[in-house]
Amino acid sequence: MADQLERITPRFDELTQRARLGIDSADQYNELEELAQGISRDILEPFRGTTGRAARPPLYLSADGTKACW
Repeated sequence: MADQLERITPRFDELTQRARLGIDSADQYNELEELAQGISRDILEPFRGTTGRAARPPLYLSADGTKACW
C-alpha cells in the first residue's frame, strides 16, 4: 500500500507547483481540478480497491508471516 501511495507523490508535487504559478483562466483551473481528482482517486484506490487486497485481512500477523489471527 505504501508503494502505491508513494508513486502518487510526483504528480502531487506537479499539481502543487502549477498551482503556485497561479491560475490565469477557467480552462487552466479545470485542468488542475481534473489532475487533483485523478490524484484523489489514486490515493483512495489502495484503501477501497480490490487489487491485491484480502477480503478479510487478519487482525494479527506474526513477524515471520507464518501465523495469523482473525
